[in-house]
Amino acid sequence: MPRSAALHGLGIPQDRLQRLAAALDMPRWLPAAAQDDAARVVLLFDDGGPAEQPVHWVRPFAAWIEVGSRSDAALADSIGRAAGADLYASITTATANHLHLAGRIVAALAGRRPLDEAQRDDMELALHEAISNAVVHGNLQVNGMKGLSVAALDRFSHELASRIADPAFAGRLIEVSARLEPEAAIIEVADEGNGFAQAAPGAGAGPAPSGRGLDLISAIAQEVELLEDGRRIRMRFAL
Repeated sequence: MPRSAALHGLGIPQDRLQRLAAALDMPRWLPAAAQDDAARVVLLFDDGGPAEQPVHWVRPFAAWIEVGSRSDAALADSIGRAAGADLYASITTATANHLHLAGRIVAALAGRRPLDEAQRDDMELALHEAISNAVVHGNLQVNGMKGLSVAALDRFSHELASRIADPAFAGRLIEVSARLEPEAAIIEVADEGNGFAQAAPGAGAGPAPSGRGLDLISAIAQEVELLEDGRRIRMRFAL
């Protein structure tokens, strides 16, 4: 399993970073790590994070975790899951809503495994669809447009804006993890919504599978699995 080599913080109080590094028996950011191709650095970020700083989406960074309101224990759990992936991201719905996460992840993958232009485009399109579905239909629990009328578009846009403005929805997490095999990339996207098979007590069920863009994803990915009642999708892309 990949093992993270160092912990780095962006907008994180140094005392908290030191506390987490000590608890996880990980060094904090070491200058040498940035020069080592084998280094895998976990970036914890807050206050806007690395969205506008592309340098933080390439080697040696291998995991991007938004701190938000998470406890030290919750962060340690995410860092532990990141250690089992070649690339990992765990960010809030609000951040995922304005960050082109699919493009960042695919670019990071391409920095570790050569991808031709067609592979990159296809993988990015499928991943973008999976993340968009996780954001809109999963965490924000907004149903797709019913029809192509102006009224349907207005309803969809209003509901989307209302949910993203609500901290209870905007603070839910999106998780993306990727593993590189000799001839394939396995990418998973998970959300914290209700899924589509089961509904939480007192809450409405999520959109049906057919409303989650599975046709497009299935046409691109070599294999697609729906897990955890649709809250997690696993995609296999041939390399």
